[in-house]
Amino acid sequence: MNPVRIHIGVDVGKETLDICFPDGHKENVRNIKSCRTKLIKRAAKLGAIISFEATGPYEEPLADECLARGVKAIRLDAWGTRCYAKSQGLLEKTDEIDCEMIRDFAASLKPEKRRFIEPISDSQRNLRTTVRVRRNLMKAKNLVATQLDCIDDASSRKSLMRIVDRLEAEIAKVEAHSDEIIANDERMHALAVRFLVVAGVGPCVTRVILSDVPEIGRLTNKAIGKILGLAPLENKSCTVEKKSRPQRGRGYARSVLYEATMTACRFNHVWKQDYDDMVARGKPKPVAHTAIARKMAILLNTIAKYPGFKPSEPPKPAKAK
Repeated sequence: MNPVRIHIGVDVGKETLDICFPDGHKENVRNIKSCRTKLIKRAAKLGAIISFEATGPYEEPLADECLARGVKAIRLDAWGTRCYAKSQGLLEKTDEIDCEMIRDFAASLKPEKRRFIEPISDSQRNLRTTVRVRRNLMKAKNLVATQLDCIDDASSRKSLMRIVDRLEAEIAKVEAHSDEIIANDERMHALAVRFLVVAGVGPCVTRVILSDVPEIGRLTNKAIGKILGLAPLENKSCTVEKKSRPQRGRGYARSVLYEATMTACRFNHVWKQDYDDMVARGKPKPVAHTAIARKMAILLNTIAKYPGFKPSEPPKPAKAK
């Protein structure tokens, strides 16, 4: 007989929680504080670990309440849970199936792979929110601005331009608020000052890295590349060896770093030389940019890890005789 698991799987929705308990019993309750409190108390009584998927903002109240009551909780990657379900022969996807798969997937993880929820500061939480808001405002602005290219009607164009102007004003306010949050946090402010020394790294990159990669400075060079989806991963079996490619990772931070390399490859004397060398050897330009983005991530991680570390400065031009 299989041992009873001490994990509780929770499929978090906007309005409901689908719960699978260690004995297989399932419940569907509302996603409100009283129901979450009842769940946490039951988990504490059983000595169980509560596991749930990352769903944006919807799982955060449950995570915070688990921390407040001292109940261990794990936030799982939704992609990993779905792959686990397929490995068990379950191609169907429903909330009842998902909560059971979340429970079983969390139970199957090795102890060192279980990443328990850790408390974060109010500054970190607020910065994450403002960065998320700015990203959505930028998407809205780009969507509206794209329509301007194919609209000839003067009245419609004026309406869209007013919307673009308003969105730009709101984006500026959100950016100012993000900078204020960073300035008021000692650690983030110290990191931001050192990050901005790197050519190609501006305020936007700094905000995103501090928000989406809060563990920067505590990671190895290999780990930072994997977390951001910038490290090529081996893909071979027996005599078949496929090309190594980066996979997954934190997409928004990766895209921001990739864009930063466009500037770095022009103005950073070290990375410009590396980029030119890779292109000269026949590497496609996107591959070279990805490699430089990984170097940039490693450099930022090193700066965060060693406060006294300083990036190499560009050579000074020779004085005219």
